[in-house]
Amino acid sequence: MKPTRHTADLPAWLQTTTTVTTATAKHQWWQRNQQHLRQLLSRLAQPTPVTVTTRWQIAPQFKLVRLLLLVILIAVSRNAILLWGLALLIGGQLLWLPPHQLRHFIKSWLISVAAALLFVLPSYWLAGPSTLLFFGLKTSLMLANAQYYRLTTPFQALLTGLKALHCPDLLIMTLAIAITYLRMLGQHLLLTMEALELRTVAPAAHPYRLIGALFGNLYLKSYAYALELYTAMEARGFNGHYARATTHSTHWRDYLALTPALIVWAVFIFWGH
Repeated sequence: MKPTRHTADLPAWLQTTTTVTTATAKHQWWQRNQQHLRQLLSRLAQPTPVTVTTRWQIAPQFKLVRLLLLVILIAVSRNAILLWGLALLIGGQLLWLPPHQLRHFIKSWLISVAAALLFVLPSYWLAGPSTLLFFGLKTSLMLANAQYYRLTTPFQALLTGLKALHCPDLLIMTLAIAITYLRMLGQHLLLTMEALELRTVAPAAHPYRLIGALFGNLYLKSYAYALELYTAMEARGFNGHYARATTHSTHWRDYLALTPALIVWAVFIFWGH
């Protein structure tokens, strides 16, 4: 005969059943930030540039000079007709982009223009809507040229162009180290966030303190990376100067790529006089 269970002798807190609710907000917060960080790391991975035919490949230094010519011309020009012509020029360049690259360009360009409208252009409201529209057009064109260059040129080609234009080695070294270690620090931050997510049971009472601790750890890690890099470069005898690569002879297509920018500059100079 089985003994009967005397539930009356048990305390009330043992007789009541409670359901444990999962902290969905905590998981959503971690997952959302991790997703943003993964997207940033994928963007830093330097997407493949636009595939062009071998006959029309342009030297990196000529692409960089063309970008500088167009951006400076947009900055100093005050003629709306000339700016409209530059808009047609960048629009003609966009016609050669594949559809997926064009969609990526439009998305990045709209985000950058929206950021400019929020942080830079509100100061022009005091001068009237016409001034705001004019400087908005100039800012949009400069951002469009920068986005087109970023989309069609890998980071290594940028360094090659800077070397060909005899830029200081310190600047090139700073850019090369920054883009490399930025990805490494981002990967370290992502692994730290995943480790904290696995070890955290309850949601953080003060999430901003947790963010401060994350970035404090990231700063210490970047300091350690910098010391290790300095020791490694010093051990290998690096003196701060890069070995110049063999420069290839320029072709007619390189100068032809600069022709539209030079024509617009000539129109700007002679039209101004």
